[in-house]
Amino acid sequence: MYRFIVIVLIVLFVACRPDHVVKSSTKVYKDQVATQFFHRTSGWIASDGALSVPLSDGRTLWLMGDSHIDDFDETTGTIPLLFQVRNAALLQPACEWDWTNTQTLIGSGAGIKSLFKETKNDSVWLWPGNGIQIEDTVFIYCSELTKFGSGSLGFRSTGNEMWAKMKFPEMEVVGYQHLPDFEGINFGAGFIAADDKEHVYAFGQKLVPETAGSNVFVGRFQVENPDAPWEYWDGSAWNIDIKKLVPVAQAAISPHVSKIGDTFLVLSTELSVGCDQGRTIFLSKGQKATGPFDEMMALYTIDDTVRGHYPFFYSVAAHPQFSDENSSENLLVTYCINGYAPCFEPENGRLNPNHYRPRAIRLSLDENLK
Repeated sequence: MYRFIVIVLIVLFVACRPDHVVKSSTKVYKDQVATQFFHRTSGWIASDGALSVPLSDGRTLWLMGDSHIDDFDETTGTIPLLFQVRNAALLQPACEWDWTNTQTLIGSGAGIKSLFKETKNDSVWLWPGNGIQIEDTVFIYCSELTKFGSGSLGFRSTGNEMWAKMKFPEMEVVGYQHLPDFEGINFGAGFIAADDKEHVYAFGQKLVPETAGSNVFVGRFQVENPDAPWEYWDGSAWNIDIKKLVPVAQAAISPHVSKIGDTFLVLSTELSVGCDQGRTIFLSKGQKATGPFDEMMALYTIDDTVRGHYPFFYSVAAHPQFSDENSSENLLVTYCINGYAPCFEPENGRLNPNHYRPRAIRLSLDENLK
């Protein structure tokens, strides 16, 4: 029988608070040490994603998307245009921000050596969402994609959503479990243990094209049996019929849900599919998983300009395990960038890896959470 492990221990957080973090009255500031954590010359080199799963022994599992592996050229400081795997992970030791002590996890089977790969067919692949540890298993929400069209956005969902399961503490992939039809909702936006200790909240998101935004939903699954049928919030009660599901919040693009103290946070980004487009991170907050949530507020504007241009920008995520005693002081947040095309293209068929690496900031949200 599964029993929920309290993954986040206040004592561990106090002991592992990075020494480069200082109390600050500034609402938002760059975290150069955490950003440098993603600057590497071997193993994982660059990608998007940067979702994290805190583990009960203090380590953190970072879940990455399309990744460059061991392809950094030290002479030119560049990487090839094409990545090698569709997903990978970084296993970060407790309290450790030296990247050389982090293990890169990829697959070892035939074909593309992605860490999460349910089939040998390389024309379909998995992109990981968020995950959560339950006893000796880490459950990672994965969406299956396939090629469709052309260009950097030439893909679409197959509609298959699944758990990838990793054995703890070995952190080896041990299997996959297909999830039910979620009616086009991606429930990988965040997993948070419920106060009743019997359920895990699963937050989902679905794009609303008319508004260039997203609806946020919440379901829940049993701690003792995550593979059992889920329940969904219908506006007044939990219901097994997903067709009765209603949004609990509105967000911008690709929302990420976390919990700091007693407050649920929804982070999202302004729409961007290329250079010089969206550049703002938004926040909304609520006191219950089922809402209500406040209207979005503009929280931060990225400033990662090159040659006067802003990058393709997306995938914001909070990492409460690195905050101060699970409080809203110095909350670590990452976001991803993916180049500056079409404003300018890579030179000589090579990429600057820093144009495809996560960025880290810190948010001091106490004033906003009162």
